[in-house]
Amino acid sequence: MDEADEKANRGWPLLRVTTFGEFTIERLVPSPPHIQVPHYVHLPWEDVNSRSTALTMLKILLCRSGRRASKEELIAAIWDSHQEAINTAHILDTAASLLRRHILRTYSGESLLITLKGGGETSFKLPPQHYLWVDADALLASSSQATEVEQEGRDPLPYLEAAHTLVRGEFLDEDLDAKWSQGKRLVVNGARHRVLYRLVELYVGKQQMNRAEELLFNFLVDNPTDEDALCQLMLLLAEKERRHEALNIYRYVANILHDEKREPATYTQSLVNQIQHGLSLQEDSATYSTLNANDLLIFPLVIQVERRLARNLV
Repeated sequence: MDEADEKANRGWPLLRVTTFGEFTIERLVPSPPHIQVPHYVHLPWEDVNSRSTALTMLKILLCRSGRRASKEELIAAIWDSHQEAINTAHILDTAASLLRRHILRTYSGESLLITLKGGGETSFKLPPQHYLWVDADALLASSSQATEVEQEGRDPLPYLEAAHTLVRGEFLDEDLDAKWSQGKRLVVNGARHRVLYRLVELYVGKQQMNRAEELLFNFLVDNPTDEDALCQLMLLLAEKERRHEALNIYRYVANILHDEKREPATYTQSLVNQIQHGLSLQEDSATYSTLNANDLLIFPLVIQVERRLARNLV
């Protein structure tokens, strides 16, 4: 067993794949004896991108349950309704060969693409996270761990923060409309949202309002029409008496929605009206009264913020 394989046995994957933002693949290579941390090198993008069918095959396997798919399933996913026009079986065999020999090759020359045959069917499978690390699956694992430790009465914050740091953009952003990516995309985005909003809730509970605000601002930069994040951010800003800023952010989002021929949801407009009402009363009198706890909209993950907002304005 060579040095790279020995490091894998110590918990360092042989390959690492980044699916958030730019799609990248890194290979574990030997490092100097005195260095105990793993050393990875990026596969040259031209080597990966020039093999588009092989790359798509890899992405599909990463999106499949158990990282496994039959040859027929892969052909159907890659070529959809255009299977009869070309020799898809031959092209897929070539793609699989490229994955074995180039993209999924370890430093020692072994391949991480597993071929399974049985019952007249050929299937392809990728190894587990221990050997082939994928950031999206690491996010899902950390999110699940956070839920488990919280149910046990322990602090989930380290797991949530670890999960959140993995997100560096949209999941497989070059394949947003690909049918084969939609199932995994829903799961990943669901976990991403759960992590974000639970982090916001925990930071608010710890009075770390600036950290909660930063999370929401950064999320809205990449997701400017996400009204759940918008409403939570407006609540935080209004609590800090930064209501004009909250309304400016709303106008920015409303303009984007208008360009998409959409309108802000009713609950968003209701919250904006409440913030505007508070602003006008503040300008009319030094001692003003606006919202009360019964008037506030209830957003499940920011109840603590809303209650403080109500106390500040009543």
